[in-house]
Amino acid sequence: MKPHRLIAGLLAVPALLLCGPLGQAAATGRTPTGPAAQVVITVAKSGGQYATVQAAVNAVPDNSETRYVISIAPGRYAERVTVPETKRHLTLAGASGKARDVVITAADYHDETDPATGNPYGTEGSATIHVKAADFTAEYLTFANTFDKTAHPGVTGTQAVALAMEGDRQQYLHDVFYGHQDTLLTWGSNATTHLRQYVYDSEVNGDVDFIFGNGSLVVDRSTVNALNDGIYSSAYLTAPATPAAQKYGILITGSTVNTTLANNALYLGRAWKPNSDSDPQVLIRDTVLPQAVNAAGPWLGISGATWSPGRYGEYGNTGPGATDTGSGPRPVLDPGTAARYTAAAYLAGTDGWNPVATTSSALPAMGDRRSVHEPRLPAVCRTVTAALPGGTRTFSDADESTPPDTTLIQDALDACAGTGRSVLLTTGDRTHTAFLSLPLTVHAGEYLVVDAGAVLYASRDAGAYQQAGKATCGSIGDSGNGCGPFIHVTGRDAGVEGVLRHGEQGTVDGRGDQTILGTGTTWYQQADTAKAEGLKQVNPRLIQSDNADDVTFYHLTLKYAAKQHLFISRSIGATVWAIKIATPADTLNTDGVNVDSSTEVTVTRSSIMNGDDCVAMTTNNNAESAVTVSHLHCYGSHGLSIGSGTTYGLDAMLIEHNTLDSKDIWGNVSSFNNGIRIKSYPGAGGTVTRTTYLDTCMTGVQNLLVITPNYAAPTGTTIPWFRSVTVDGAKAVHSAPDASSDLEGYSSAYPSGITLRNVDLDATAVTAKYANITLDRTDLNPEGPGVTVTTTGTSHPSMTCAFPDFPDM
Repeated sequence: MKPHRLIAGLLAVPALLLCGPLGQAAATGRTPTGPAAQVVITVAKSGGQYATVQAAVNAVPDNSETRYVISIAPGRYAERVTVPETKRHLTLAGASGKARDVVITAADYHDETDPATGNPYGTEGSATIHVKAADFTAEYLTFANTFDKTAHPGVTGTQAVALAMEGDRQQYLHDVFYGHQDTLLTWGSNATTHLRQYVYDSEVNGDVDFIFGNGSLVVDRSTVNALNDGIYSSAYLTAPATPAAQKYGILITGSTVNTTLANNALYLGRAWKPNSDSDPQVLIRDTVLPQAVNAAGPWLGISGATWSPGRYGEYGNTGPGATDTGSGPRPVLDPGTAARYTAAAYLAGTDGWNPVATTSSALPAMGDRRSVHEPRLPAVCRTVTAALPGGTRTFSDADESTPPDTTLIQDALDACAGTGRSVLLTTGDRTHTAFLSLPLTVHAGEYLVVDAGAVLYASRDAGAYQQAGKATCGSIGDSGNGCGPFIHVTGRDAGVEGVLRHGEQGTVDGRGDQTILGTGTTWYQQADTAKAEGLKQVNPRLIQSDNADDVTFYHLTLKYAAKQHLFISRSIGATVWAIKIATPADTLNTDGVNVDSSTEVTVTRSSIMNGDDCVAMTTNNNAESAVTVSHLHCYGSHGLSIGSGTTYGLDAMLIEHNTLDSKDIWGNVSSFNNGIRIKSYPGAGGTVTRTTYLDTCMTGVQNLLVITPNYAAPTGTTIPWFRSVTVDGAKAVHSAPDASSDLEGYSSAYPSGITLRNVDLDATAVTAKYANITLDRTDLNPEGPGVTVTTTGTSHPSMTCAFPDFPDM
């Protein structure tokens, strides 16, 4: 029976209208399987062979052995699409190579009347796109169902499918699926139909049963976002309806699950038994799970159905929501069984189909999986010319409260939004090089670019940064939240960049060393007072991006931020390339680059001098994974840090080929002199897995290797667990007289897993406890309670280092 006859009894929950960026997956260059010959058909709003996707599908010959590729230009295609089973060997491909550029969208739902039949659509019938053909591929596309329950409060049948996969050997590569209830459906009409679908390097969004059905579906190396719709307090990842005769149902592997739901509000799945022969099967393995997973019972049933322990399981998961005990309501596969439940096994069938072989035979590599290249400056949309004189960082109080450039710059940014081009701030002449502004917003699809020699100054008017209902900006108190940033990047494909010319690049100056307007106190003095009184300063960040994917920060000098210089939050895809941060080491909380709750991020080829972490990687909102920090030179900073917030888990972090100098160019020594640092504490704790520091050079550093779950006093019960951390290549020279290292786990139940390989430190004092440590070519000899040491190599480590001077100011 079709699911539109059967799912009416599923829990109905609201679906919210899609707002903001959908997400992106990284390209792999993978080509679809199937016949080598192909014919390309183009779809575009204007200028293509067809204006709609359905028209192009209809034009493909039936039962062709030639592969047809429908190349779809960027745009929003508001249509329902059906790919009949006669359209075999068909590929739908987004022409831009970015999933969110090409959106196929509708908003139909279960109870809505189908105008063609006069009956309700049902669940299956609500789908934005039905793909019934075998040997089908979709790449770089977004499939969305934006049905909004809040606009239909009387509707009970709120199932609203984005994609119904109803054919065998289907591949979905680098795509985005958006919906709320029942986003992604795998469905065969009877128990003898064995359908296999492969979702790779994609993003799946939903809240109830949003990966569901009776086929063999593999979601591999993807991001699964369990949405919090603000109305219902729980979410359910899967609803398998596997026939009993079918060994394999739904597999989520090598992926990351994100959510903002409260603890215990996320369920891994609900057994769905629409037929008497249904025996649902689902496995979640090698996946990062958030804290919100219901620890007492993550598996449920639908309409009285119950789940079967032999058909449900977990294996090799990480993150604060993972388990490895296998007790009670959370079955965990043993290694022998897990070896038989791989992506390849789920998809092989009787014909040996293996789309996994060249893409995901193992877990994701560490670090950013994108192919990242040096950015290029975008074309100019509008130019704003400096009218203020250069050579000074001081302006009149009248200009500070009503800066002359705010409206000029913001009007240009508003006009250029969505163009993919830039607003260029350029010098008027040799004497007019300055811009003074209140806070600015950079929208989706645009860039703010500061020309070489030009300087954009942030106003000293604290009131201009004030956030409603929060602590007073420019004050001190129990909360540090109250100021918005100077530059706020709010949408995807956006950023802040500078022009490099003759060794000089554009500059953004936060003037944290100058007095807050109307006071005699500088932003930095405010921070010093707050620290002395055990309080927090309420200061603005210099640049912040929020939920802005594919953002770029390039060839830009940042100076004297009142708080953090660059804060990247909840991004999928971010590139920081060749920036320079030039702020003294004795300034509090002026982190260089913060990467928070993000994935697919690269921070590289930059010089960072500041008064807190050189780079900090943390999880204030969601899990973080696939971050690369490379070829940095840090001066006077607090180190290359993970934490202190690790609540949602960090995975696949690669920090490589970096140098740390304890002093800034003025001779100030770091106020908290660290090198490699992983820090957390109970209440902010979560897992850190598959993290590698590769080839790190340190000079003048005091705390060389710091891995501690006791960074601060406990504030809750979430425990830090640093399960797999590798330091492969580290050298320290001219270390501080009392230099040492600290290698700790939380307890015998939460031991840190640490590998030290080719570690050559000129200060070998080390404190250790509750850690399983592997030593390979290092002079360190860690001992302590709960410490187990395995030595695999004993030759003296060998590594050479060079410490470059900070670039010219």
